[in-house]
Amino acid sequence: MINWKALFAGISVVIVLGLLLQLAFTSVVVAQKELSRSYPEYTAMIDAIPYLVGFGGFFLVMALGGYVTATIALRRVVLNALIVGAVTSGFSLWLSIGSGDIKLRSLIFFALGMVFSVMGALLWRRRQE
Repeated sequence: MINWKALFAGISVVIVLGLLLQLAFTSVVVAQKELSRSYPEYTAMIDAIPYLVGFGGFFLVMALGGYVTATIALRRVVLNALIVGAVTSGFSLWLSIGSGDIKLRSLIFFALGMVFSVMGALLWRRRQE
């Protein structure tokens, strides 16, 4: 059975933390540009920083959303977390469609969003045992 309270909480957590991640990501990109100007010999390394923050942050946010969902749902946690991952990743995919075509990378992120949300729920289940 779907727990609506858990779904609402999980989706809310992902949205709020996702917006905070975007704020942090913007700050990292600004810092990256300044570092590239100051240290041009390290540009290749410096250019990787926003990707690490963006990818790692996205996966962490999705896992936390799944964990919160599982904490409230208590039963059928994988199903509830999967729904949270699909809704939030789907919303993100929908927003990216507005800026262009769907690319393979977008579909991979959609799938990984669901996977990490479920991983958060499985982590909760493992901690309960």
